[in-house]
Amino acid sequence: MPPAIYKTAEARARFSELLARAKAGEEILIAKGDEPQARLLPPAKAAGRESAPLSHLGLPDDLFDADDAEQAAIDAGDYNDALGIWRGRPAAS
Repeated sequence: MPPAIYKTAEARARFSELLARAKAGEEILIAKGDEPQARLLPPAKAAGRESAPLSHLGLPDDLFDADDAEQAAIDAGDYNDALGIWRGRPAAS
């Protein structure tokens, strides 16, 4: 299907409508006189992401199960985030 062609003045007046039509999949050509100036195209489809991007690393299932003394201090409010200084002591293991 050939693109719809609009003169610049008409495209300016109907810009919101033309954007909506381009988003819906239509190609629109904007011309000044007989010379093409711009083209409105439908947005590119986003590529799908891998559902588990780290699964190929074979990380152990219990990686985050161990107690983390630093995280416990953060949760208890004993961590100064502005300075990055951990004021508490590690929990006895």
